[in-house]
Amino acid sequence: MNKQIFRSNRAQFSREELAQYRGQWVAFSADGRRILASGETLECLEQKLAAQGNDPQEVVLEGVPGPEEDTFLGAEELR
Repeated sequence: MNKQIFRSNRAQFSREELAQYRGQWVAFSADGRRILASGETLECLEQKLAAQGNDPQEVVLEGVPGPEEDTFLGAEELR
C-alpha cells in the first residue's frame, strides 16, 4: 500500500460523506478511493469484510468519531 496515494484519495471524502458513518468503524480500500464496509464494532466490520471476500489485513480501518466527540476528520482536515 502506498500511504501517500491512500492519504490523497482518502482526503477526497468530505465531512458530509463521512457523517453517515459517525460512531462506526469503516474499511477503506488500500488506495483510499472507496469505503468497502462499515460496522459498529471492529469485530462486526471484520465479519462484513470476510463475507465480501476482503482480507482485513489488506484494507485501512478507521474509526469515525461519533456526534459526542470533538474530532471529526473530513477532507479539509487531511489536506
